Amino acid sequence: MINVQREAAIPSALNTQEIQQYITDIQAYLANPAVGIKPTEPGTYRSSDLLEAFDRCFHSKCYLTEQKFLNSWCMDIEHFVSQSVDRSRRYDWTNLYPAEHRANKMKPRATPAGGYLDPCDPADDVETEILYSLGIMGEDPHFEPRDATNGKAVNTCELLNRLHNGHSEETIKATAGLRFEIRKKYDHIKDLLIQWLGCSNPVLKHQYKRQLEMHLSRKSSFTMLCRSMVAVLNHVPAEMLD
Repeated sequence: MINVQREAAIPSALNTQEIQQYITDIQAYLANPAVGIKPTEPGTYRSSDLLEAFDRCFHSKCYLTEQKFLNSWCMDIEHFVSQSVDRSRRYDWTNLYPAEHRANKMKPRATPAGGYLDPCDPADDVETEILYSLGIMGEDPHFEPRDATNGKAVNTCELLNRLHNGHSEETIKATAGLRFEIRKKYDHIKDLLIQWLGCSNPVLKHQYKRQLEMHLSRKSSFTMLCRSMVAVLNHVPAEMLD
């Protein structure tokens, strides 16, 4: 996961008069359901302007796995606070996140006590509160909380381990494609590092450096796992990372 700065401007599809009235009505209904009729939802929130905002804020990546897509149209829209917990936040821009379909389906519907780290919340620094790691061959993505007493970090790491590695025979197989994509990225960065470190041609060395910066950028796939590579930690200076 990476820290995300969400645009303050609410996508127009979420800011219609019908949706604003629904939010007012559902809040009143939930406060006292015995005295009213549950309001009818005004329609879909899956619109071009919302998905384009996701592209800009989340770089067309699943907010959970950092798998990158051509655009956010390829992903589900997930509610950070479940609709079963707070129906009034169904159309809340700050509660909507792009998630790869399988990750969205595998995320438990019930939020654990303490909740999860929110990558859009400045108080939740997901880049430092989680320890990211890969095996020596780029396999077995793993996530641990930096502070074992931080309940949100513990819950988030358990979720990320579940989504990346599976939790049953079926889901271990279902998530194999994600691990394969991570392994390919690991191998590519390793090869780029070898070429960059061993290159004496200044023009080629510059090109290798630019490619490394691109593949380790927050806009690229699997940013935090790739930055956790031992070779990256040992040889890539901090000024090359955005």
